[in-house]
Formats: sequence, C-alpha cells, structure tokens
Amino acid sequence: MEQKGEASMFQAAVRTRYQSGRVYKKGKKTVKWYGQFREDQIDAEGQLFRVQKNILLGTLGELPTKQAARRELDRRMGTGTPIRGALAFSDLVTRWRAAVAPTLRTATAIYYQKMLATHVLPAFAAREIRSISRYDVELFLAEKAKAYCRATLRGMRVSLGRVLSWAVAGGWLEKNPCAGVQLPQAPTKVRRTILKPQQLTALASKLDEPYATLVLLLAATGLRISEAVGIQKSDFEGNVLKLRRRFYQSDGGGDFGDLKTKKSVRDLPLPTWLAERVKGLAEGDGFCFRSRSGTPMNQKNVLRRYIHPACAECGFRIGGWHDFRHTLTTWALKQYPAKVVSELLGHASIKTTLDVYGHVFQEDFAEPLEDMAGKLLHDVAQNKGIHVVP
Repeated sequence: MEQKGEASMFQAAVRTRYQSGRVYKKGKKTVKWYGQFREDQIDAEGQLFRVQKNILLGTLGELPTKQAARRELDRRMGTGTPIRGALAFSDLVTRWRAAVAPTLRTATAIYYQKMLATHVLPAFAAREIRSISRYDVELFLAEKAKAYCRATLRGMRVSLGRVLSWAVAGGWLEKNPCAGVQLPQAPTKVRRTILKPQQLTALASKLDEPYATLVLLLAATGLRISEAVGIQKSDFEGNVLKLRRRFYQSDGGGDFGDLKTKKSVRDLPLPTWLAERVKGLAEGDGFCFRSRSGTPMNQKNVLRRYIHPACAECGFRIGGWHDFRHTLTTWALKQYPAKVVSELLGHASIKTTLDVYGHVFQEDFAEPLEDMAGKLLHDVAQNKGIHVVP
C-alpha cells in the first residue's frame, strides 16, 4: 500500500510538472478556442519556475472540434522544454561581454562593445529582449540614419544582431529580430582626400617629431594607423619592417592584438632613409611612435591636436588616418599591378583594393579618351570623312 501510495504521488507530480493543459471556448458573436497551461521558464539566475499561460488558439471556424483545438495547443506548447525567462537587454549584453567577447579577435570585440555602449544600449538597455521586434530595430536604425553614415549604421546592426543571435542560441529568445533587416538610406559621412605629393611634403614640414615621420611612413607604405603606432625598433631586421601585430585603441587605453587579416602579416623593405628615420625615434628597442610615458601614442588625440590643425594651415582637410592609405593605393595602382599593391597593403582580397581604396581623378580620363578617339575616329580626327551639316 505504501509503495502504491508513493507511486500515485509520483504520478501526480509528473502530471503536475508535465501537464498537457486544457482547452476552452469563449465568446458570443465569434466563438474562439483558448488554451491554458503552465510553462517552465528559467529566470535570469538560472532557476526554474512556472507561469500560467492563457493563449488564443483560433476561432471555432478555424478549429471546429475540441480535438482540433487540442492538437493546436499541443503544437503551441512544443516539446515541453523549459524556455528562458524575462531578461533585460542590458543584462544580456553584460553576459555576452563575459562569455563571447573574449572569444573574438581583439579589434572585433572592441568595435562591437563600442557600438553597443555608444548607440545600442542607450536605446534598448531597459527593454526585455523578447519585446524587441523587427519594427523596433528598423525604427532605431531609421532614427540613427539622420545623423550617421551607412558604415556606422551597419556597425550598430551587426553588434545588436550578434548579441541577440547569442540570446537565441542560449534559449532566451526564439528569433533574432535583426534577421533580414535592411539598412536605411544614409550618406557617407567620411570623405577621403587623395593627397598630392606637394601636399604630403607641406604637411610633414608643418609637424614636429614624431608626427612628421609618422605621416611620411603612412604616406609611403599605406600602413594602418594601428599597425604604425605599434612599431618597435625590434620589429626591424635591417631596413625590413616585419609586421606581426597592431595596437588597438580603446576608451580604456588599448592593447596589442592580431593583425586584421592573415594577409596583413607581411615584411616591408623600406627605403633606407625612411627605415633609419623611424628607428631613430625609439629609445632602445621601444616604441617608435610613443607617448611621454613610453606607450604607443593615442591615435585620436594626435589626429585632433596635431594632424588636423597642420592640414588646415596647409589649406586642405583629411577625413582621418585612412586617407594616407587611400592616397598610397590610388597612386600605386597607376604604376604597379593590383596584386602587388594589394599584398603591400595586407588586404585579404584584391577586390577590396580596387573597389574601396583605388580612386580615379577626372584628369585620369583625358589620356584614354584622347587615345580611343584617335584610334576609333581616326578619319574624323584628321578632318576627313564625316562632315556634320549645321
């Protein structure tokens, strides 16, 4: 009897924990089927708890029998696997930072966290993640498009999407609301300036060291600024600069990390005068472009305090450090094979070199137009053949 009683209690517990719910009808003009059941959820601390649910299953016309309503409820209830409970977006980001950010490349983690902190969290921090809809994401991006370029909007969407995708994998969310969201139309805010040789010379002459040499190095090699500021004298073998890492700037200071791509690992044989000039800035085997404390210089501060004012004195402006990389690429592609230029820059693809960094001037059209007109319309060019009647 005792064993039978224990068995009955066990069965009752099982029915309570894995109960199938019930269906019922409600309404006068339009009769509808509803389902009532209890759902296992996991709270933000990982503890299991249960909540009662009442959901609309459909109208009597859609579900004409109780058996049909029962099947619809079973479908809605799924397998009975506990789902995660309510979680605020700010709490989700905190967990993502602890669990996922350390698995990403340093630069990628810094970029995502900057996008999240600057743009995404102010908009969604207090929101329960299951309440964030696709419409919310589209509205957020549309509002941001009034002040930011497409590249920044893309960063917002990607960082938000990565965090919410992790929430889906973790069971806190059923579907990522960022999936399929298109970017709104927005202008390109950063306008690149392709500098001419005389402008580069004038700029360098306006700057003190180490900024003058930094500009010359960037102009001559097309290095990324993060690659340049991380250079130490020990990175040279004679005149060959061996690039193996870069220094990532962040609000907390910065840190070393891998280069942007595998192709970015490269050895650059610099002109003797340039290599000696760069190495001469270092103390011992330390950093060549350093702050007073001996750490790599702050890229943003140098650009704001020294480079932009010097450019203004020279009568032109630049969008940022990457203008020097665009300048080198544009001039180099006029003389050297695209493959060589792409490898020099450390690009993962030649397509990036040609489509993003190679710029064309109006004067570049003059020679091919003159040449093609002379060949295709030779007789006309020689005042022969076709006569145009006014």
